[in-house]
Amino acid sequence: MKKSESKSRKETLEEELKRLRKENKTLKASKASLKTCKDKLKAEKKALKAELKKKDVTKTTLSKEQKELLSTLFPDIDIRFW
Repeated sequence: MKKSESKSRKETLEEELKRLRKENKTLKASKASLKTCKDKLKAEKKALKAELKKKDVTKTTLSKEQKELLSTLFPDIDIRFW
């Protein structure tokens, strides 16, 4: 009993070369678009950092008595203040 022609058709070298070149072009294009996206994200990150630095954050200073009172009222927040 003979098997029928079930082997898949193999690419010739020229066809494979064309296919690989086409894949290479698409990969290069996607790499370029990824690079532009990465640059946009870097710029956005830099802008957000600059904006964060601009925000006015007031610092409060606690006296020793206030720290003791807070530590008795809220024993869990000792670590955050000292």
